[in-house]
Amino acid sequence: MCPLAAFAYRAALMLAPEAVPGPAPIFTIVPVVGDLGLATPAPTSVVVVVPHGWSEYAAPENGFAISVPTTWQRLPLRAQELQTALGTIRQANPELAEALGENAETLIHNGVKFWAFDLNPETQQAGFATNVTVTRQTFSNPVSFDTFVAVNLNQLNALTTRNSDIVNERTSIAGQATERVRYLVTLNRDSAEPLTVSITQYLVVNGRSAYVLTYATRTDMQDKYRAVFEQSAASLRFIGQ
Repeated sequence: MCPLAAFAYRAALMLAPEAVPGPAPIFTIVPVVGDLGLATPAPTSVVVVVPHGWSEYAAPENGFAISVPTTWQRLPLRAQELQTALGTIRQANPELAEALGENAETLIHNGVKFWAFDLNPETQQAGFATNVTVTRQTFSNPVSFDTFVAVNLNQLNALTTRNSDIVNERTSIAGQATERVRYLVTLNRDSAEPLTVSITQYLVVNGRSAYVLTYATRTDMQDKYRAVFEQSAASLRFIGQ
């Protein structure tokens, strides 16, 4: 099996898609401070229930908690813990450990605060593991949600690896207005044929923090994971800060 394809990471708004280092596509895009405007309303009180057979992971230092199926593997984003986790994974799947290690530094550098993936062998048939990342960016001033969404959509429209229309709709998670965005991207891999991946993103703003939840899976698996992605996104809650 060829190494797993790279996972999601954040790219600065002013960075052209062609200039972003491969092999990962731009899954998560956050606008610069100068593009932000009016404040986002404070969230209403919500009750989040963790689905049976799922695990909740809390990141109070980053202001959120999220749940994924217990069978998914969370990868630590602290250097020492990451190396320990990679060592354990390497014993069973050296190629996977290598691919994860190559991309972890980029993920951390670009604002990813949570990273988990499904190690079900069925999802790895084409050398790709279904995964989720959560990116957070904090701004010095309150964020306009409509502006945040518009800037993200404009950047996605310019994404050269995108090979489908962008389908977006307004919904709500964690008591906040949320934009759900779906599209396809093509991964160009050195040692294998290009792979088309289905991306589902949730854009949400809480106070002065902007979050992007990014779920990625192979196109032939998107129907299987649609409900899983929706449940995971619905489990998001804001805590701590």
